[in-house]
Formats: sequence, structure tokens, C-alpha cells
Amino acid sequence: MQADEAAKSSAADARLDRLTAHDLDLCATPAALYATFSRVGALVFSSGVVGRERGRIITGKLTTDACRARGERAAAAAVLAILRAAQRELGSLDRVAKVVALTGYLHAEEGFAPMREVMDAASRVVQEIFPDAALPARTCVGVACLPGGGAVEIALVLELAGQPIQ
Repeated sequence: MQADEAAKSSAADARLDRLTAHDLDLCATPAALYATFSRVGALVFSSGVVGRERGRIITGKLTTDACRARGERAAAAAVLAILRAAQRELGSLDRVAKVVALTGYLHAEEGFAPMREVMDAASRVVQEIFPDAALPARTCVGVACLPGGGAVEIALVLELAGQPIQ
């Protein structure tokens, strides 16, 4: 029984390791005067994180359908960075019961149509890491600019396992 529980508890960590194997330095860290996470009861709120590849911010305004793939990469990378930071902060992702909310900010031109598809890339990462949990509530807004010229910024709200919300 203990071996089964250990295998199950490390499954999310193993999935995250597999998804971040291409970029071992991928992890959200504060770039200014703020904390990566703030905890209230059973909820852990992340700061916003812009998507990065190999340490470089995925930049640029999302203007046309041709920009969709860049936005999807940025959204997925931001979620992975937040979850890697959560893993380090909590010791393991097995402490996460579910991702409660996912908020995305897209540096997008007015009328950028594939906003949902860009955010679906972030939702797919959450679903892949936590396949048995319900999908999070999701918000997506277009903005005029993001830190470092980022294309996408993501913030998550996590619920800790074994600590019901009061």
C-alpha cells in the first residue's frame, strides 16, 4: 500500500519533470519586490509569470492568427514555471489538490481572435499535470503591455490537499 501511495503522490512531479526536461532552469522567481506565492488558508495564490524559453521571455504583441503558436508556447511555459516553483515551495505537487483558477493576460491587439486557443494551451498543461482534477475556472484578458515585453502572463490559484477551504 505504501509503495502505491508513493507512486501516486509522485505522479504529478514526474509529469512536471517530463514536461520541463527541455528547460531545467524553468522556474518562476520574483523579478522585483514581491513574493512568488501568497497563502491564505488552503489556497495558494501565485504572482503573475510571463512565459519563458531557456531563460528568455517569449515577447511580442499577439496580432494575428499567425501569432497563436507563440502565445500558446508562452502560456504553457508560464504555467510550467509556476508549477515548478510550487513544487519547490511545497516539496511536491502531491500537496496540491487542484488548480482552482487560471488567469491569463495576453499582450494582444484588439480583435485578436484566438485568445481562447492560447489559454487552452495553459489549461492543457494543468490537465496533463493533474489529470484526475477538475479543470480550473479561467479568465483571460487582453492588455496593452506586459513585464519585459512578454506575450502572455499567467497566474494560478492552487488548493492544498487535505486542507479544506473554510
